[in-house]
Amino acid sequence: MRGLSKRWMAGILLCLSLCFTGCGEEKLVSEDFVKANSRSYLMNPIMKTEKGFYYNQSAFNELSLHYYDVKNGKNMYLCNKPECRHEGDEFCVATSDKYKVMDTAMYSGNLYISVVEETETAYEYKLLKATLDGSSLSEVVTYFSIDNVSLMPGRSPIITKNMTIHRNKAFLPYVLMNSDNMSVGISGTAIYDMETGEVTYLGEKEGDLKIQNGKFCGYGDYMYYVSAQKYKKELYRYSYADGSVEKVELKQGFKGNYAIYDENTIYYIRGAGEVHIWKRDTGESTQVDTEPWRGFWETLETENGPKSVMSVGYSLSDVLCDGEYVYVPEGFNFDYSTHIYEHESYATQKLIDYVEVTILDGEGNYVNDVKISPKKYLGYNEYFVLHFVDDMVYMQTSVMVYECSKADFIAGNANFKECYPIDIHITSVKEFE
Repeated sequence: MRGLSKRWMAGILLCLSLCFTGCGEEKLVSEDFVKANSRSYLMNPIMKTEKGFYYNQSAFNELSLHYYDVKNGKNMYLCNKPECRHEGDEFCVATSDKYKVMDTAMYSGNLYISVVEETETAYEYKLLKATLDGSSLSEVVTYFSIDNVSLMPGRSPIITKNMTIHRNKAFLPYVLMNSDNMSVGISGTAIYDMETGEVTYLGEKEGDLKIQNGKFCGYGDYMYYVSAQKYKKELYRYSYADGSVEKVELKQGFKGNYAIYDENTIYYIRGAGEVHIWKRDTGESTQVDTEPWRGFWETLETENGPKSVMSVGYSLSDVLCDGEYVYVPEGFNFDYSTHIYEHESYATQKLIDYVEVTILDGEGNYVNDVKISPKKYLGYNEYFVLHFVDDMVYMQTSVMVYECSKADFIAGNANFKECYPIDIHITSVKEFE
């Protein structure tokens, strides 16, 4: 990727100079977290502007920022220095070999990147800022530092942890584990106030690895999160007003996956795939009746005419809300880059090479279901993540992002079309074949 021809590079740089606006002192604008813009360990959220899309090529690897220009159909490094070769040195804005990237998010007209840097004596966790015009990359704050003798940075073994920015506060989780014994280590979450520059912590700065906070979701003047242990998960919310923390009293058996529908309503998964609705005004939970729609239904021809039969059923493990609809995935999880395991149906022996999303309204009533299949577009089933942003639904794979109007999706039609090509460093399903 970094060995680009001079001619092509010249064209890219010209495109950058024409498309990007000049940079100057920018005012921090408070923004709400887009809760339905799914993120995973390996794939970015959708980061779009009127002119194009941004993404980081690597997850837990070297920094490599990219921009896709919609008007010109060009995919380029996010660096406007004409003489730069984008080889990871300090001169480049888009690439760096000194940082290992954990998460990337667009906020208030910039890209913010949570990274870890290994020095001779320590691991330093930092928040970086890259301008959207490719003119600068800077260190905003070092939010955690520890010696690198016995521990090393890792990914959470028990809960999804992602940087989350909401209303000018960045929640920055980190995990370090012993390389010889991954059950030993520390876990914590820094809270960076983007207005004051102050760094505080959610709980202990060097907390117990066995108790971790994750699944952050900003809503209103609160940041919701899950406190997870090996066999126990609980939902809490942090108050922006005074920094206090309160527990959300869900039913026992909460599995750690939840979605905020509005200020009074939270959907969550309990037990063996039960979908529940919690109401703040009453403090009570009710179970959604999933029996009529759960499972993959097919039409079987019989002597007495067509008959609907369920060919296969999956445990329901996740839920997502966008403030208008509720999305329940069957056969996959919104948090992870998932690929589809193809198999024959029990009823018709037809190949099932798709998964389904069931769509509910705010009260848990069935609206529709829609089949999802990357194979339909790529020719093979690949890792993917779904994102719900504004009036569009995006399906991100390792090589292409597809888009579908939300209206079509709600109507049960996954009419995805190519949106922009990407090249992110994840192992393809084809490499296992």
